[in-house]
Amino acid sequence: MWITTYHRFLNRAAFIEACQSAGWTCPPGKDPMLPQGVAMDIVGQIIGPPQIDEQGQPIAGEVIDPRYHVNLAWYGREPDAAFQASQVVPATPSRGWDIVVPPASPPPVPQVVPAWKGKAALREAGLLGAVEAAVAAAGGRVQDAWLGASEWERASEFLTAMAVALGLMPDEVDKLFRDANAIQG
Repeated sequence: MWITTYHRFLNRAAFIEACQSAGWTCPPGKDPMLPQGVAMDIVGQIIGPPQIDEQGQPIAGEVIDPRYHVNLAWYGREPDAAFQASQVVPATPSRGWDIVVPPASPPPVPQVVPAWKGKAALREAGLLGAVEAAVAAAGGRVQDAWLGASEWERASEFLTAMAVALGLMPDEVDKLFRDANAIQG
């Protein structure tokens, strides 16, 4: 029959020290190797349930107890004496789960950016020379727009045509607009 015990340590190092005192093999940077008849459930910190923010994104739960918690189960043997000092009896044995917060979605694509920021983003992406050459080759209104525009609109036919001529995909143009919008000046 399995006997379950619950343990609370100051931190992971204190847990590893107890394992070593019990004679368990503890490879550096890894969980201890368990002897026969022992099962382990590392809980770590006790974390409250996650929440959802206004944009529907999960927010990790609040740290309820920052100490290092471990559940051990013993089969056909008594719990090792090295774990007696860390043993606790929780009022309601349970487990809190921590979540990994997914990466934030990219910011929305700005529909308009100042022309100078657009040129700076093109320069930083290594595309300014190719764009200027394509504008010079197109001449006429394209060149007038390039030289005279104070801002660039994402939905502009001129911009869409230039992107196609340069082989840029819509998501690449979106990234350039985000990058331009992020420039501080």
